[in-house]
Amino acid sequence: MGVRFKATHVVLAMLCAMYFITYVDRVNIGTAAGEIQKERGLSNTQLGLVFSAFAYPYLLFQVIGGWVGDHFGPRKTLFWCGMIWAAATIMTGFVNGLAALFVARFALGFGEGATFPTATRAMQYWTPANRRGFAQGLTHSFARLGNAVTPPVVALLILWLTWRGAFVVLGFVSLIWGVIWVWYFRNEPKEHASITEAELAALPPRPTGERPRVPWGPLLGRMWPVTLTYFCYGWCLWLYLNWLPLFFRTTTVSTSRIRRCSPPACSSPAWSATAWAACCRTRSSTAPATSAWRG
Repeated sequence: MGVRFKATHVVLAMLCAMYFITYVDRVNIGTAAGEIQKERGLSNTQLGLVFSAFAYPYLLFQVIGGWVGDHFGPRKTLFWCGMIWAAATIMTGFVNGLAALFVARFALGFGEGATFPTATRAMQYWTPANRRGFAQGLTHSFARLGNAVTPPVVALLILWLTWRGAFVVLGFVSLIWGVIWVWYFRNEPKEHASITEAELAALPPRPTGERPRVPWGPLLGRMWPVTLTYFCYGWCLWLYLNWLPLFFRTTTVSTSRIRRCSPPACSSPAWSATAWAACCRTRSSTAPATSAWRG
């Protein structure tokens, strides 16, 4: 008799795969930047413009995309997001100028903007309240793992297929994920053919009736320090992810591989461990409703 995986675990694994793939597709440009710059004759200023093209729509659609995910559900939203970011990644392999490269990266930001807010909604539907912190930490650790493995993977693909072929291959991986997601996932766990009664009993009930008012004043007062911290973190993170591979082109291959990969690889288990600790604290000292805010 074959091993049977819980449907809730499969959904979490698919979300981990999504976080991994989205980070590979957003940071692959840094590893390929040297080859692109050499072929297209781009200056560092032009390359910086290409790097920034992803961030502008990503910022906007983090908010709008969250609303879309609430309105249409995670199944359709993440599928179409996957199709958009996959097409943008494939398109990157066929660009012939600065404008086309900018548009491809802009489309990538548009497609990926709604992914994380919508994935959080999927976790709310498919994860017990006292496990949401762990689910968030695990998925984010896979994002850091994507950071770590992208440089060597993209470098190998460039050696085998050129930088254009590397983007095409990575785009098709995203297409495959999107098809599997829309085939397997259901917005309502009870509609899934493989879920068990025990799994359903552990999941929180879906809210019904009128939504309670959100205390925006106190909430924003608590969130602005976290937002500021995350802004500083993102500033440093993307500076390194975009520009560090170009910097290491002047160093030896052996040291550059270690330096590129080791910090993200070390941060991946740290995310998981922190989330596990948060879940333990949640189970022992807070009500399940509190963890919904954390998730």
